[in-house]
Amino acid sequence: MSFIVRKAVLTDAKAIAHLERAHVDDELTTHNGILHAHSLTISEVKQLIIQHWIVVAEQQGDIIGYVIAAKWAFVSSQPLYRNIIQRIKFADFEGRPLSTTNTCQYGPVWINQSYRGNGIFEAMVNELKSLLKDRYPFMVTYIAADNARSLAAHQNKAAMQILESFSFEQRDYQLLVTETQP
Repeated sequence: MSFIVRKAVLTDAKAIAHLERAHVDDELTTHNGILHAHSLTISEVKQLIIQHWIVVAEQQGDIIGYVIAAKWAFVSSQPLYRNIIQRIKFADFEGRPLSTTNTCQYGPVWINQSYRGNGIFEAMVNELKSLLKDRYPFMVTYIAADNARSLAAHQNKAAMQILESFSFEQRDYQLLVTETQP
């Protein structure tokens, strides 16, 4: 299968916002229906494209996957991210302290189910790391502890390691980190 992985451009904003809205429930809704983050508006997607980072996978003109990375200020108004930011301030990775200045928020990531298992995830994450490596040595994300498939993908394909487990509003998560340079 052939696909192109590239940095998103403004003309991608509408499609990314649509896909993000359609799939925000996949990871961020708890079993009791509480949404821990909001779906991005088209304006926020445009802001991410201009001031932050979105990488897309495209096949024949259709976006079949995306991954987002943002400076912490972009997500800091949301309670779950405020919790994560506090955790980062006291964390280290392999003896190196983490902070909001040497890390960025990674995620969400989405790949059309029909295309999963074809190397798209790894290709998008590698491209994102390449875009970030001069600015941030580390990317940090969280994954619901009960999402074994996502945890395995992030550990095996994105070289992410678990920093710690934590709970937020009655749901368990894993906080993960990876270096942006190999």
